[in-house]
Amino acid sequence: MNVPEPPYTTTVAATATTTDADEIHGNAVYIYGLCFFLGFFILIIVFYISYICKQHIPPPPPPPPATNQNHRIIRFSHGGLNDDVLLTFPTFVYSELFVMFRKEDDTATKINAAGSGCNICLSDYKPADVIRLLPECGHFFHVKCVDTWLKVRPTCPVCRRSLLAGIAPV
Repeated sequence: MNVPEPPYTTTVAATATTTDADEIHGNAVYIYGLCFFLGFFILIIVFYISYICKQHIPPPPPPPPATNQNHRIIRFSHGGLNDDVLLTFPTFVYSELFVMFRKEDDTATKINAAGSGCNICLSDYKPADVIRLLPECGHFFHVKCVDTWLKVRPTCPVCRRSLLAGIAPV
């Protein structure tokens, strides 16, 4: 019985014969692969050498101090206000402030517009807090906060209005 061999099987004789085109294609793949791995290896070496060189280079020295001071610092020749002047500004208990100025609509509007917190320490007023009212602008703050501020700067913390205008020179 002669059974024909199926077409999908190969024989040793068929695999042994190769063409020149297959051999050239195989060599090209080998060369391309070799070039890729050599390029990758060289790239790694370059990065490693640059890393090593950067480790041995000392950091640049800090810049020399500027001889030309262009900073615009505002300094008052006499500083802030004295304790004697601060005592002339009225103080109130926060809960009584609304009752005291109820008749004056303009001041009540200012009080409502000022909010319910000290603009210096950013905390809300409690009914028992003692606050100081600045006479020139009508803003008010905690006594401790505004006294500390006014001992350094003679202006309102909110509107920067000078509080020296209402003080008579001695």
